[in-house]
Amino acid sequence: MSEVVSLLATWTPFLLIGFFWNIAVTALAVLIGTVVGVRLASMRYKDTGVGAKAGSFLSKVFRNVPTLALLFYAVFVLPREFTVYGTSIVVTIPLWFKAGLGLSGSIIGFTSESLLIAYKNMERRDYDAALLFIPTWGSSVMISFVASSTASLVGVSELISRSNSIIAATGTAYMIPVYLYTASFFVMGCLLWMGLIRRLKGSTFVRSLPQRFSSQSMTG
Repeated sequence: MSEVVSLLATWTPFLLIGFFWNIAVTALAVLIGTVVGVRLASMRYKDTGVGAKAGSFLSKVFRNVPTLALLFYAVFVLPREFTVYGTSIVVTIPLWFKAGLGLSGSIIGFTSESLLIAYKNMERRDYDAALLFIPTWGSSVMISFVASSTASLVGVSELISRSNSIIAATGTAYMIPVYLYTASFFVMGCLLWMGLIRRLKGSTFVRSLPQRFSSQSMTG
C-alpha cells in the first residue's frame, strides 16, 4: 500500500499538468460553444424565415453529431499551420485548440436548445422555468469536461494520456490504482462545478436576470 501511495505522490505533479490541459480544453470549448450557441438561439427566437431555419438546422447538427466525430474532424481537417495572407508569418494551430474546437459542438447544441426554451419561458413570465437554463448549460459543460479525456486520442498530453504513460513506465501492476486516482480528479472537478452551478442559480443577481431581460425586451 505504501508503495502505491509513494508512486502516486511522485507522479502527481506530472498528472496535474495533464489535468490542467483537460481544464484548458474544456474552457475553450465552453467559450466557443456558449458564444455560438447563444447566437443560434437568438436567431431561432428573434429572426424569421431563413435566419430562424438556419439557426434551427445548425443547432440540430451540433446536437446530434457525435462529439468524437467533431473532434477528429477538427483535428484532421483543419491545417496544422497557415500563412497569414500577404505576409510570411506562419501560424501554427496547436492540437489543444483543435480539441477544444471539436468539443465545443455539443455545448453549442445544448446552449441553443435550452436557451431557446428559456426565452419562451421568459416570454410567458415563467421565470423559474427560465432559470433551468443554468443547470442545463452546467450539465453540458460537465459532460464536455469528462469528454475532454478523448483529447488524448488526438495527441493532447492530458490526464488520461499521462496516466497511460505512467502505467507504461511502471508496469501494469499499478494500472488500477493509477486509473482510480485519475478518476478522482474528474470526480472532484465535477463536484466542485456542480456546487458552483447551484450557488450561481440561487444567487439574487442571477435570479433577477430573466425579469430584467423581459423588461428590456418589452421596452425595446
